[in-house]
Amino acid sequence: HERSAPKISRKMVRMGGIYIKLGQILSTVGSGFLNEAYVSALRVLQDGAPARPYADIVHIVESSTGRTMDEMFVDFEPTPIGAASIGQAHRATLRLPNGVDAGTISEPVIVKVQYPEVARSFQIDFDNLAVVTRWFEPEQVDLVESLRARHNQELDFHHEADNLRTVRRNLQRSGVEPTLVRIPMVRNETGICNNNVLVMEYLEGTSLAS
Repeated sequence: HERSAPKISRKMVRMGGIYIKLGQILSTVGSGFLNEAYVSALRVLQDGAPARPYADIVHIVESSTGRTMDEMFVDFEPTPIGAASIGQAHRATLRLPNGVDAGTISEPVIVKVQYPEVARSFQIDFDNLAVVTRWFEPEQVDLVESLRARHNQELDFHHEADNLRTVRRNLQRSGVEPTLVRIPMVRNETGICNNNVLVMEYLEGTSLAS
């Protein structure tokens, strides 16, 4: 187990897409049925997937928003704070328009950037998984399709932004946010959020894996 686990983890990284996502899931729920060596080796995939070069991120952000980085951000850290199967997250300072948050002209944020080819790659992976499932475990096809639907939602940053707003609003009404938990506010005052870019308030936190 000790020798095989790191090899499997590296293989999942090379295969990318759904395989990194599978590794992330197993690293969080696999303790009950996987040898701990595998759980430990896969845990690196939670925020240790290979990051894309900064130039690629700049291209994705600028091409999807139609603006330059300098127009949108006071600064943007080239090194991501985390990378996963669908994209990576960077610290940045958002350049705010006049009249927003009176007295400030910038705001520390987290920028999630989705890799543009991920949506198509995931569909291909799920198509292949569905074919294999129909051959060997046809009774599990519905499970595969439910996972596909779940991941399609995860790939929709508009959906994620709406969920963040809804959860934050509901928890504030119940008095839980911000006294007990914090939900980051979506920062779209400048209209740069889209299906490949999601800008959120920066909040300090602790990884659930730590």
